[in-house]
Amino acid sequence: MDIDRKRVLIACAIAGAVLGLVLAALQAAGSFATPNLHGMPTGASRSTGFMLAMAPLLAAWGFTIHLRCSDAQIARYLKANAALCVAWLLIVTLKYPTGNDHLVSIMWYLYYVPMLLTSTFSLFSAMRAAALDRRPVTGYAKRAILAIDAALIALVLTNNLHHVVFRFSFDDPLWSGSYTYGPGYWVVLGWIIAQIALFFACSFAAARRQLRSAFVPMALVVGVLGVYTVLYILRFLIGSNLALVYSILLISCLEIALDLGILPSYYWSESMFSALPFNLRILSRTGEVALHTAQFHPSDNDDTLHPMFLQSGLPRRSISSFRTTAVPHTMFRGYNVTGGSALLAEDVTAIDERRETLEQRRDSLRAHNELLKHRHAIDSVLYRTQQERALVDEIEQTLAAKTRRIDELLSDLPRGNDPQSLAQRRERLTEVKLLIAYCKRKGGLVLAGKSDPAFNRERLQLVFNETASDLRTLGIDCAALVDVKRVLAASTVSVLYDCLYDFAAAAFAANNPILMLFVSDKVEAGEGPGTGKQRVVEMRAALEAEESAQTEGYTRSLEELRRVLERRDVSFSLDVAPTGATLAVRVNEGEGVA
Repeated sequence: MDIDRKRVLIACAIAGAVLGLVLAALQAAGSFATPNLHGMPTGASRSTGFMLAMAPLLAAWGFTIHLRCSDAQIARYLKANAALCVAWLLIVTLKYPTGNDHLVSIMWYLYYVPMLLTSTFSLFSAMRAAALDRRPVTGYAKRAILAIDAALIALVLTNNLHHVVFRFSFDDPLWSGSYTYGPGYWVVLGWIIAQIALFFACSFAAARRQLRSAFVPMALVVGVLGVYTVLYILRFLIGSNLALVYSILLISCLEIALDLGILPSYYWSESMFSALPFNLRILSRTGEVALHTAQFHPSDNDDTLHPMFLQSGLPRRSISSFRTTAVPHTMFRGYNVTGGSALLAEDVTAIDERRETLEQRRDSLRAHNELLKHRHAIDSVLYRTQQERALVDEIEQTLAAKTRRIDELLSDLPRGNDPQSLAQRRERLTEVKLLIAYCKRKGGLVLAGKSDPAFNRERLQLVFNETASDLRTLGIDCAALVDVKRVLAASTVSVLYDCLYDFAAAAFAANNPILMLFVSDKVEAGEGPGTGKQRVVEMRAALEAEESAQTEGYTRSLEELRRVLERRDVSFSLDVAPTGATLAVRVNEGEGVA
């Protein structure tokens, strides 16, 4: 038995012995034979022997509460009830021998201190058992209940000043039996009944479904108390010992709640601790096992484990966790408790097996991820190579066609010096100039793909401005605007070159042509489900003239542009009219950036 239990047991034994000696001394002095009510001895004198036996029993019951109630707060409430009942018996014992009416009335009023507080502490015990004290409003409710108790106790103790609770006159020699009840008495009685009803409501909430049948004996006990109270108020049992009957019935009701598990109770803390479904041990400050559960099995490693745990400094923390290779597949958790440390051992074999499986899976996925990275790098190189090859093939085909066109123009130049021949020769040489510039730009894409494949806004704007300047020198009003925020791929620039030069070639076959070009890029959502944002480069071109010459070059340039765009993975619209043409091209450059 530990030191705390010894202290409680000694205190209870001393209190019970002192009370028993006081009651016995008063009995020997003949103090209990004096009080009479209407010629009959009062309950205090007739039940002295019962009070002599009841006081030590109440002290012993309080000690058992200290041993078997697992909730410290509820145990304090119940021990307070036992102490209040003992105090009530002592008040009854000392009441009549005083011989002073005013002092007797005050001690009579003191009956209602334990009556009110025992019902309050019983209610608080049921509230905690129902886990209602976890709510913030419960704290305010407890303070309000205690405030009401204090006000009612003050009202009863000051009854000699206002007689609101009991009405009588000290001039009447039989005032202790001829009093009447005032409105304050019914308020006190109603408050006690309300607390008892709340005690039952909270106990019902705290009880499990299979324990709610326990309310039948509890209800019987409370029913007996109710009948006794009614008969006492009606003066049928005025000579009985209210303190003794009330204490017996109160302790009986609380004992039923404890025995049936409505309030947390265990016969002995050792058996309660031993029944815990954990591998738990309590270590003293020297490392000895002071208490352990039934699932604890000592091992040879305990001699090194316990000193290592105590010397590590972990017990000084509130909660600590550690593992040791001496005990594989076990997680230890240390808790700082009064007088030592609690060491909980958890079997983590299943967790270790899952962790090992996950680590193997992680290593496999990591290796697979590395393989995917290498494959992606190879695929990227292959894709770029294929794109470069496709671009080179497309440029070779285009340059071959343009070179044949240059040969046709140069071989068919007019030889005369008349104004018409000079004009035709000038027109054809201008077209040759544009075709050579086109071939230069397209050929430059091949070289750029090897050195600097990224085309930024300034670089593209320079090309468009140079072409527009050349066209203006040839009598074609041309303006170009480039508004791109990121670099462009060589394949995209190739499409833009085709649009630019084919429209420039078509402009020669129109009267007073005006050519407008605008290039922009933007990021927009993908069309298919699960696709991200896509970057789109858009080119809009418009060719206007007073009246188209409808020459072979005009039609050939636009049809050549249509064939080129159809071979590419772009979306476009090309509208050709006698007075001009419009073009809208959208090139998807893949995933964009938000």
